[in-house]
Amino acid sequence: MKAIPLFLFIALLAVPADAFAQEFRIGQFQGGLQFLVAAPRGEFRENTDDIGYGLTLDLGYVIPRMPVVVGGTFGFATYGSRTFRVPLSQTVQLVNVELENSNNFALGHLFLRFQPQTGVFRPYFEGLVGMNYFWTESTVEDERYENSEFAGSVNLSDVAFSYGAGGGVMFCVYRGETDDPGRGVEVFIDARVRYLVGGEAEYFDEDSIVFDNQGVPQLYEENAKISETDMLAFGLGVSVRF
Repeated sequence: MKAIPLFLFIALLAVPADAFAQEFRIGQFQGGLQFLVAAPRGEFRENTDDIGYGLTLDLGYVIPRMPVVVGGTFGFATYGSRTFRVPLSQTVQLVNVELENSNNFALGHLFLRFQPQTGVFRPYFEGLVGMNYFWTESTVEDERYENSEFAGSVNLSDVAFSYGAGGGVMFCVYRGETDDPGRGVEVFIDARVRYLVGGEAEYFDEDSIVFDNQGVPQLYEENAKISETDMLAFGLGVSVRF
């Protein structure tokens, strides 16, 4: 009696794994969301050593029967913020508010990516071209409540041309069928690094804030910094092909 189960076990091992997999079709679209860490380089680093933290969203189209993906990538990061407790106005000194100042940038690029479309590990190399948008904003909130912003202003903004190159690897952690019969999906852990060459832009950083005689923080455009805006961007997240 014991010989029969043992025979069945050996027979199952001899069957290729693909025999148990149901056939389904993976779509031509690929999207991902990554945590972004951006470090200034070159002249940008000489002016500020503030690291940017944010998110990146990718959306691409996989060209059929070719190891090529074309698409767009969009990112946002804050590279420094400070919060101050200040009087509501010069005439209303007894009411205090929270003044938050943040330095931010948004990245928008088109990319051309070379990547194999099969296998568990899928390394890739890509070229990018687009724009970087820098801005500093200040917002005022009621200090008694969270998320109670009632006023704000953009103190400075600028746009710079950008291009670069990058590389990374995707590791497939799931492959299966969707609720739509015959359609499949693949899920990957995605790790990458990009070097982005940025044109000249005007921007503030945390050191640009000065204080008046009453100790109230101020930003003056003459304290803005100007330089090229190269950066090294690291990403780690999840990508899906569907």
